[in-house]
Amino acid sequence: MIDIHAHILPGLDDGSDSPETSLMMAYAAVESGVTAIIATPHCNQRGLYENYASPELTGRLERLRGEIKAAGIPLEVYQGMEVFGTRDVPRLLREGKLLTLNGSRYLLIEFAFREDPLYMDRLVHAILEDGVIPIVAHPERYVHLQDIPDILYDWVSDGIGVQINKGSLFGKFGRHAQQLAMALLWNDLVSCVASDAHGAEMRTTDLVDAQDFLTMEFSGELAERLLTENPRRILSDEPLLQGRPAPFS
Repeated sequence: MIDIHAHILPGLDDGSDSPETSLMMAYAAVESGVTAIIATPHCNQRGLYENYASPELTGRLERLRGEIKAAGIPLEVYQGMEVFGTRDVPRLLREGKLLTLNGSRYLLIEFAFREDPLYMDRLVHAILEDGVIPIVAHPERYVHLQDIPDILYDWVSDGIGVQINKGSLFGKFGRHAQQLAMALLWNDLVSCVASDAHGAEMRTTDLVDAQDFLTMEFSGELAERLLTENPRRILSDEPLLQGRPAPFS
């Protein structure tokens, strides 16, 4: 499996708080069958977690890679970020301040949990028009999308990616997030399932429970597509497999 969304770089955001925690996260990932992780620190949260592209950010990734290798943990770690969706994201992309996932055409983007769906729609399409494909992080957690999920069908139909959190499958973010996550899966509107890991004890990098759940509730084929094949395609900058998306109504 490949995890496209994990806060494994230490000391940058509300994820890993130390190199030791990052190593425990790496070990837990490998033990669950994960072979690669994209490190996605929060970015573009002004005055909180800015983390724009810089030699320092790349250096932190290289140090973690070295520590993982020295510890004998067989895990590849790739560069990315979870970009907060502000109006100037298209400009910041053009200026090289934002990093796509492993230098691909895919950008992991998140929004405020009570963001206006029309604002989200305008922004993801503005990004798409510039030749970058948004992967919307955990849309099942956005309150207004829980009420009007039809916009997600439009996004997927337009080629925009949807990533849900493994925790949402098990109600970790509330009943409404779980219900929307399941509806998205049933309607074939999910591109990837990721850990969105923030530590070694809670919200971990272990993906085997998600793999088992998807296999038992849906199919092994879907589990493979969402946890391995589409994440591999993101790393390799290839088109995503989407299945047969269905509208909600």
